Amino acid sequence: AALARSVTEAAAEAVARSGRFTLGLSGGSLVALLARELPPALSAAPAADPSRWLVAFCDERLVPPEHPESTGGAYRV
Repeated sequence: AALARSVTEAAAEAVARSGRFTLGLSGGSLVALLARELPPALSAAPAADPSRWLVAFCDERLVPPEHPESTGGAYRV
């Protein structure tokens, strides 16, 4: 929950300052953690405005998005 709050606070500051927030996401256990904790954190911080986010998936494995080990694919599920 602390990580999700930190992300939303940084997002709110960035959106207020420059109109956008850029976030790089890795895979692994972070996927489940953010899926569980980020929605409530965003509900509590409307200034974080996810429509203003640019999200990049950081994936060291050179696999297509539909591959089971793809970071981007893990977040889509």
